[in-house]
Amino acid sequence: MDQALSELAAEARRALGSAGDHVPVGGGPPRYELFSAANSICSQKVRVVLDHHELPYLSHDVKLFQGQTYVPEYVRLRMRGCERFGGALVSHHDGSTSASANGCDGAVVPTLIDWQIGEVVVDSKRICLHLDDQVDEADKLRPSRLAAAIDEDLDIVDNMPNYQMLMGRNLNASKSGATDAFTGGSFSQRKVAWCDRYLQEHAGDASLVEAYTAKRAKELSAANQLFSPAAMRGAYGRAEAGLQTLERKLEQRASVWLHAEAPTLADLIWGVELLRMKNIGVALWEAGRLPQVERFSAASERLHSIRAAIVEWPGAMF
Repeated sequence: MDQALSELAAEARRALGSAGDHVPVGGGPPRYELFSAANSICSQKVRVVLDHHELPYLSHDVKLFQGQTYVPEYVRLRMRGCERFGGALVSHHDGSTSASANGCDGAVVPTLIDWQIGEVVVDSKRICLHLDDQVDEADKLRPSRLAAAIDEDLDIVDNMPNYQMLMGRNLNASKSGATDAFTGGSFSQRKVAWCDRYLQEHAGDASLVEAYTAKRAKELSAANQLFSPAAMRGAYGRAEAGLQTLERKLEQRASVWLHAEAPTLADLIWGVELLRMKNIGVALWEAGRLPQVERFSAASERLHSIRAAIVEWPGAMF
């Protein structure tokens, strides 16, 4: 076992005050350890894939609105994954959570440890693909013959403006875990303040300084640019365009699912996206506006994996 990784993980657990909850989806000892947040859409995508494949894992609930993703011990663990991810850290926010398009973020969830190979895996899309790679071809959510078509859908969802759609409204403090209602801009400024605190406290730690400096720039750009009326109109326009693309694809299918008779990774990830939009009051397909998307949304919401990882997961719904 990688001793350095074991120590990083132990320090993160202690700092977060979490011993972890074993989620025995398919029985057996957990190979995976997941740091996620109940109502993080990126975390939900990973939990859905873990549940679908019945992969047992140790789960840690990271509290977003208490700033736990900024805790230095957690950031050190995550930076190991960012180093493996490669490239520059993201320092500008475009409204999406796409690491492949923008770079790795050292202070977000989800973070997965695969103890069998001794690696920290970051970015929800990359984690989902990694988990799917561990099962037999016949059981894959992204089988080789459908990989290109599925990847096209994953890219669309990965670049949806979820941060703007969620944070551009006041949140219900009693459900979200926030201490007050706030706008997206004010929450981004709160994140800047967390970065300032840790930059001062850990000025001699080069890795942490790199992580917090990039994160500070990212959140400052979000506060200054993402939530103006024009930016919000653009965000909803992007969301509408993504849904129109989904509607056209579904119109060409006899099955309710996008690429096969059974759900693929594209269906699960789209299902998570639509459930989030519905949950926050942005179901742009309802009232007959996009009938195929409405039918697909209802079907995906009935999937066991989505129910277990989101609908029935404590704190996952706003």
